[in-house]
Amino acid sequence: MTACPDRFEMVLDPSDLWTVWDRVTETPAVFGGVNVLIGLSEIEAAAACEMLNKMHRRQPGQQADAA
Repeated sequence: MTACPDRFEMVLDPSDLWTVWDRVTETPAVFGGVNVLIGLSEIEAAAACEMLNKMHRRQPGQQADAA
C-alpha cells in the first residue's frame, strides 16, 4: 500500500506569513475548534503542521509512522 501524502501543509501567503493548509477540507487548518492557523511565522507553522500530521497519522484507519 502506498503511503498517503500528509494532510496538512505549509503555504506562504502574499504578506510573507505562513498558513497551515488542510488538504482534505481545502481550507486553513483549525486547531482546537477555534484557532485558525494563519498569519504564522515559518517556525510556528512548521511546528503546527508537524504536530497535526502526526495526530492525523495516529487516528484509527490511518497509516502509522514508519520509524
